[in-house]
Amino acid sequence: MKIVLIGSPLLRKKAKPIRKVTSELVLLAESMAEFMKPTGVGLAAPQVGLGEAFFIYDVGEGLNLVVNPQILERKGFGTDEEGCLSVPGVYAPIDRSTEITLSYLDHTGKRRIHKYVDFEARVIQHEFDHLQGMLFVDRITDPSTISVQEDSPVAAALTRTIEERGKRL
Repeated sequence: MKIVLIGSPLLRKKAKPIRKVTSELVLLAESMAEFMKPTGVGLAAPQVGLGEAFFIYDVGEGLNLVVNPQILERKGFGTDEEGCLSVPGVYAPIDRSTEITLSYLDHTGKRRIHKYVDFEARVIQHEFDHLQGMLFVDRITDPSTISVQEDSPVAAALTRTIEERGKRL
């Protein structure tokens, strides 16, 4: 298992719903956590080449598994800098809702509906986008705000992505 980088068609496919949360899925999610650390706070299945609709995240309170998520409601608006393990060395301010209501299956397979706010809501929306075949760079409204580290291995693929989306650098 390895992190899939921008430019791969795997990141552009919509993830398929999972029929049942199994112990194998939970173990897989736990093994994904090692790829998330030390710099990431979330990781979606498509980022490791899997086509199923789930992601993991940890905002400092322990690892969470989110399966077949649906955002039921969005409120508020905020802009903050985001990055992505699949787009290493690239950062940009992204507009997101500051509060969301999410329906999902947890690690036991139980349906949950929960409200999330601020940073946790941002992380969940970012990972949810991955399940829709979308990357944070698709949400960049002003390409001049993109920050690219000098050693970023994906700068050329990022430029192609933005050009394909009809945006101008």
